[in-house]
Amino acid sequence: MSEENTLLKVSNLCTYFFTDEGTVYALDDVSFTLKKGETLGIVGESGCGKSQMALSIMRLVQSPPGKTVAGSIELDGVDILKLSKREMKKIRGEKVAMIFQEPMTSLNPVLTIGHQITESILIHQKTDRKTARARAVEMLRMVGIPLPEKHMREYPHQLSGGMRQRVMIAIALCCNPQLLICDEPTTALDVTIQAQILELINDLRRRTGTSVIMITHDLGVVAQVSKNVMIMYAGKAMEYGTVQQVFTDPLHPYTKALLASIPNAEEDARRLHVIEGMVPSLAHRPDGCLFHPRCPECRGICRRERPELVQLEGGRQVRCHKYTEAWKEAEQ
Repeated sequence: MSEENTLLKVSNLCTYFFTDEGTVYALDDVSFTLKKGETLGIVGESGCGKSQMALSIMRLVQSPPGKTVAGSIELDGVDILKLSKREMKKIRGEKVAMIFQEPMTSLNPVLTIGHQITESILIHQKTDRKTARARAVEMLRMVGIPLPEKHMREYPHQLSGGMRQRVMIAIALCCNPQLLICDEPTTALDVTIQAQILELINDLRRRTGTSVIMITHDLGVVAQVSKNVMIMYAGKAMEYGTVQQVFTDPLHPYTKALLASIPNAEEDARRLHVIEGMVPSLAHRPDGCLFHPRCPECRGICRRERPELVQLEGGRQVRCHKYTEAWKEAEQ
């Protein structure tokens, strides 16, 4: 991957929470890159670290007890972990923006929609209120809200869930950020509205050239909007590759289990496939591979040693002993 075309480079990122019960390893040695104008899907079960990845990039991890203890996050060549709070405040909204999971808790209930979009523009761009308001109307029109002038005067509770999410997208994109982070933006929406929101994000990405990180637990969403995908489990990246590579030829046993869990309309299955066991506590992790208690392909080395991220041909990455020399020698 050419460095000049890379917008975001996350290297060996570690975000921990220091609690009375012990250290919670929310993110542990996570690395990936994102090109300009592309979409990366981050997938995994609840509690795997997806949302903490987004908050770490935005530098919104609650401290205490949370802290990014190691690694780097380079946005357009600048390590944002080394920026001051004042410098980072300027980065948010202007260069990187985020759409949160539930718009009703993200929008201010006592301020009009127009006020909230306009304020975001005034904070990050040198312009007057009249110009900012005109830009806000333009953004509402861009995200497909009819009669934008009318909705500018309304409050969040007066809008439907789909329209509130469109407002969140308008706020995120009003300052033309280079990176847009979507933290499960369609979870609370019905299927029809979900499809509309995903198509809107995809269309805006193509028109504006914004790079997108799509965080979700829905593999169908990733297949629809992403070029590359990273599978996460218990705070670690387990597999990385293009959507086509990962979905047609999954390497990690966890990825295989996730894909097997998707219902197939063509099969007359009386019982859905489930992944046995539970996600381990991030404060009391098992020895060896974190997935080994649930893995059908587990061997002795999996119980003893943590696997490293293995680089394979075609840019693929996988964190599994199966692809190491030690495993191959043991099998022989």
